Amino acid sequence: MTSRRTPAAPEEPPSNEPPPGSIADVYREVMPLVSFEAAMTKGDDVALTIPADSIHEVIERGREDERLQMNLLRNQTAVDWEERGLEIVYHLYSIPLRQAVTIKSWLPSEGAIVESITDIYEMANWAERECREMFGIEFIGHPDPRNLLLDEDIDIHPLRKSHPLAPIEMEQGVDVEFFTKQHPPPEPAEEEEAAPDAAAAAAPERKRVEDMTEEEREERRAEQAERVARARELAAVRRAERLAGAPPAGGPRPEGAAPPPPPAAAPAAAPAAEAAPASAPAQDDRPPAPPPPELPSIPDAEEDPEGRAAAQAERVRLGRELAAARRAQLRGD
Repeated sequence: MTSRRTPAAPEEPPSNEPPPGSIADVYREVMPLVSFEAAMTKGDDVALTIPADSIHEVIERGREDERLQMNLLRNQTAVDWEERGLEIVYHLYSIPLRQAVTIKSWLPSEGAIVESITDIYEMANWAERECREMFGIEFIGHPDPRNLLLDEDIDIHPLRKSHPLAPIEMEQGVDVEFFTKQHPPPEPAEEEEAAPDAAAAAAPERKRVEDMTEEEREERRAEQAERVARARELAAVRRAERLAGAPPAGGPRPEGAAPPPPPAAAPAAAPAAEAAPASAPAQDDRPPAPPPPELPSIPDAEEDPEGRAAAQAERVRLGRELAAARRAQLRGD
């Protein structure tokens, strides 16, 4: 028997385009010459993807225009998409108008350069420094392009997907080594001959942290602290090898092989009578940092665009020279 009902039309997939009259249309009205690709995010915010050379103009006009008033930079970050390149992301918010927007742009993985927005938002200073050291993005015109989190003598970008973490990463989360030591897996023969109540007999030994005695907790903390110390020693060895340009200690390791154990720590010296008291502050043996260079002023973009670009490039050059001098000073070159 054939049904006479008209079959329902297939549902169209939901559109990712912002609805008409959204903030994306306002941006297009304010800057008609800029190419905007608009989409809705999972948080129901509007995301605008723009060319990298338009970032400063779009963010500056977005703050100054009365219809936008993006006076708060909530966050600035980046994402490494490997083959597609780097994506730089700005989360903006208008406190007076209570509206938000996300500005995105694509950058090449090698030679990623974008104009700094520290002259628009003061809080972009640290955010751009973090993006620079974590992803290798250079911000033209940044007043202080030094490392924010890493040591000044480390020239790596840890949040790049290409950065190898295996030799220096530390275990996180569940303490597998401790659990395996306390509860070794049974041998196959033992497993077959185990009584049905073997699991119940072993249950009291499987203590949670909150069920441990203070002595057991101290023992576990000591083991974890020892592993952290070993990982830090290994990371220090890796950094020294990289700075010296030498191959890893013990020669190259085969793929998948475990890293060699770090050098044994020197035995603790016996306490001397003239030792400093425990409350004495630790002395910093590093040489003092060189004074910051005299930075050139940046002209207005409309009055002197060439002078502005030259001043920004000079600031980047001075910042790099300062960072290189500090690294050489710390290495004792």
